[in-house]
Amino acid sequence: MSLSSFATLSRLGPTVTTGEAAAALNISVSQASRLMRTFEARDLARHVRYGLWIIGSDPVDARTLIEDVTRPYPAYLSFTSALNAHGMIDQVPREFSVASLDSAKRVKTELGTYAIHHLPPALFGGWMERDGVKLARPEKALFDLAYVSAVHRGRPHRIPELELPTEFDREELDRWLARIESPRVQTLVGRGLRYLLKRAVR
Repeated sequence: MSLSSFATLSRLGPTVTTGEAAAALNISVSQASRLMRTFEARDLARHVRYGLWIIGSDPVDARTLIEDVTRPYPAYLSFTSALNAHGMIDQVPREFSVASLDSAKRVKTELGTYAIHHLPPALFGGWMERDGVKLARPEKALFDLAYVSAVHRGRPHRIPELELPTEFDREELDRWLARIESPRVQTLVGRGLRYLLKRAVR
């Protein structure tokens, strides 16, 4: 049962929920949970968080699991995590900063902590895919940071020295700013962006 079950689940991978495992194997959720624990004991699976598993023992980039953590909502890596990935800041964030349509929360997993920040649908987007990771483009990562700071803190976010890539498009920031419905929030975000850009180097 275990080997054939593992083969079945591997075809669903690299991640699977306990519910998906139960449905694929036509067993109860409690049976699927016990089976996944057995796989984990044999190094055939890894527990990520409640109800979510990685199938197999191959190394997994935790950043590729963002949308598994926010299911069923879409998401991408942004904010300081994306700025670091683009080489715009040297500081390595302690957690994965994620933009999503999901509600704001922190999700602790075996692979690290995901800080989920909610964006309204009109402001969700502006990402690229790199090495299997949905990653905010440089301009959008900076915009997202300024937006969330304005909405939740009412003041610009302070970050270490910011280095802008040569192809950085400031007009892209204006295009995202224009999508903000609230004049007050638009003003705060614009102020935050000017604060960040004033301290940036190229």
